[in-house]
Amino acid sequence: MWLQKYTIALGTALVCLGVMAEGAEVQIEVSEPGCTLYVNGKQKALIKGNSAKIEIADGKYELMVSKKLDEDWQMVSRRNIILDDTPAALKFDLDIEKISKKSNTSKASNFKKENNTVLDKVRHLRWQDDARTVQIRKSWQEAQAYCSSLTIDGVRGWRLPSYDELVSIVDYTKHTLAIMPAFSHIVSDSYWSATPDEENTQQAKSIYFGNGCPNGERKEKRFLVRCVHTEENGAK
Repeated sequence: MWLQKYTIALGTALVCLGVMAEGAEVQIEVSEPGCTLYVNGKQKALIKGNSAKIEIADGKYELMVSKKLDEDWQMVSRRNIILDDTPAALKFDLDIEKISKKSNTSKASNFKKENNTVLDKVRHLRWQDDARTVQIRKSWQEAQAYCSSLTIDGVRGWRLPSYDELVSIVDYTKHTLAIMPAFSHIVSDSYWSATPDEENTQQAKSIYFGNGCPNGERKEKRFLVRCVHTEENGAK
């Protein structure tokens, strides 16, 4: 049987497609064992190990492989592909992701864009939202000093947000750029929190706003910074 292999970049992973002149089984390979494969939102197969075979015809498909870790987190990889012939192999590299909660959608109305900031009307926090939030990288110590010296729209008294505060602006209903829609300066990247890592004093907590994934990172690393200001009429 004639076979020609192609390698294409989709998202952060490489997908190898083997295109056959005749129909054939499709080999699915995953980076984590014990996953579920969905085709166009419908469960297609349980992958007990790291591979499985399925039958699929030509056409346009959304493929998703997921593995639930607990009530809040899953590992997942998605692909949108158009098949002219049946692929011989698809490889999925899974990343950790917050499981979407419908309640996050209603939280969006709590946030209001005002000049170079975003106001959280419920928590009474004002967030930096200017071009510097997607440009300036600092170590953990530098990030704290940077916020302390910051002036935005004539306002001083900024600080590096705590981990819980930073989580409050994540929109877990999104799979990319997972931040509340009121923010206009956004990027899929990691941001420092002011909270040290309890298990490692050399690290501090950060959040990757590509999908809202939390991390513990060494304090000398250089990440982006989004400072916060506590409003006088509602200090926490």
